[in-house]
Amino acid sequence: MQNNTCKKCSSEFEITEDDFGFYDKIGVLPPKLCPECRAQLRLNFRNERSFYKRECTKCKKDMICQYSSNKPDVVWCYDCWFADDWSGSDYALDYDPSRPFLDQWHELWMKVPKPGLVAQRSVNCEYMNYTADNKNCYFVIESSNNEDAIHCYWIQISKDLVDCSFTQKVERSYESDDCYDSYGLQYCKGAHSCTNSSFLLNCRGCTDCLGCINLRSQSHSIFNEQYTKEEYDKKLAEYRLDTHSGVENFRKLFEEFIKDKPRKYAEIYNVLNSTGNYMTNVKNNKYCFHSYDAEECSYCVHAWRGAKDCMDCNTAGRGAELLYNTMNTGLEGANVICGFYCWASQFVAYCVNCPNAQNSLGCVGYRKAKNAILNKQYEPEEYEKLRKEIVEKMKQEGVYGEFYPPEFSSFGYNESSAMIEYPLTKEEVLKQGFKWEDTPRGTYGKATIAWSDVPDSIGKTNSDITKEIFECTECKKNYRVIPNEFTFYKKCGVPLPRTCPECRHMRRFKARGPNALYTRSCAKCAVKVDSPYSANSPEIIYCESCYNQAFA
Repeated sequence: MQNNTCKKCSSEFEITEDDFGFYDKIGVLPPKLCPECRAQLRLNFRNERSFYKRECTKCKKDMICQYSSNKPDVVWCYDCWFADDWSGSDYALDYDPSRPFLDQWHELWMKVPKPGLVAQRSVNCEYMNYTADNKNCYFVIESSNNEDAIHCYWIQISKDLVDCSFTQKVERSYESDDCYDSYGLQYCKGAHSCTNSSFLLNCRGCTDCLGCINLRSQSHSIFNEQYTKEEYDKKLAEYRLDTHSGVENFRKLFEEFIKDKPRKYAEIYNVLNSTGNYMTNVKNNKYCFHSYDAEECSYCVHAWRGAKDCMDCNTAGRGAELLYNTMNTGLEGANVICGFYCWASQFVAYCVNCPNAQNSLGCVGYRKAKNAILNKQYEPEEYEKLRKEIVEKMKQEGVYGEFYPPEFSSFGYNESSAMIEYPLTKEEVLKQGFKWEDTPRGTYGKATIAWSDVPDSIGKTNSDITKEIFECTECKKNYRVIPNEFTFYKKCGVPLPRTCPECRHMRRFKARGPNALYTRSCAKCAVKVDSPYSANSPEIIYCESCYNQAFA
């Protein structure tokens, strides 16, 4: 093991023998940044949900995209970018050994058209980004294989959801997070195999329960107390969860109820030799967050559905293997270094927007690239010879394996995913070498109805409400409720949300806690654990053994 000092934040970080083994296996230099600074740099290049209206550079039609109109990037709409009348090879550059390779990559990056939003193989979907294989969805981000979902983030194989995040195989649910194999949930977090329940926290196998924590295989319970079906139905009706006031009143009761209840030190289930949080069915994962069905992954967020032997990745799944310092790469992708949106690509490095590529280096927007460098195709032997020359030169310069410099990003820090994970002020952003975007998003002051004029109960609200413009009670931005969303609220008895979709997303995100680990002691046996709950947080923490003895 080797101790290192991060060249950016000056914090100490470790590189273990296993880490060195991985770097040797894929042929990169050990990192000079700590894991957090490496993640921050990657996320600075990803804009998931800051959308703008802009004209397609090719067909001149208006589109919704992630690039504001003041940016110099060439941006095409979905139909133009995926059309067969062009190729990334049209923009090929000859490699110049007298110039740094990444400078040449950036020149290519600014020339090649970029897709306005990244969404593939979807039917009747709008406002989708970093998604694939969805149907009848609206404003869904980082998700695949879903149907009839609205305002959701990172959902998989789910159906009929609104305002949900980090779910798999969940149906007909609202404002729930970290839930699996469930149906009919509202305001739940950490519910697995649960049905027709609201305000659950860390519950398993529960049916018709309300306001419960750490419950296992129970039904008709309220605040962890068992009732008969008739008593439960009567009390449930008294809470009036079909009204906005009823929901907010119960939210306060629930928050008070769980204050003195123990929590498991981390949300991990069926894991072996792993550290992190929100992990299920993983093996030999180190410092990973939100990971399931994955093994041998390190410093990853969203390593899932068969990811194996990946390091420093944000979203790696569906059979991904041997990925390093990447974002949004999966679908059987393998041996990918410092790239993003390289779905189903193998043996590529420093490639972006290059799905189905093979044996390529430094390519941009080149679908099905093969034996290509800077979008120029070579014969296999010539490609391999030049690739080795470039890689060796980058190693001599000490940069092979490092992500792109922050100034290469097309996005302002405040519109990128980095701002959510690592919030900074504008002054801090500019001081650290990132950009800032001042283009306004959304509107203010155009509400057509006051909340005082909106019925408290969804039962007394009619579909005309979808014609109105609302003002968010938190950020004051305007937003609408689309017809399909209103239909969902009506059938599920959910009152109209008084906050905009972005504020609702941020509330769920903040409730998840940071992607970080701290040393804590179990409140029962005092054993040391790595937990996302900091030493200053008020939660009562149990180690796995004590938690299972108490609640499993």
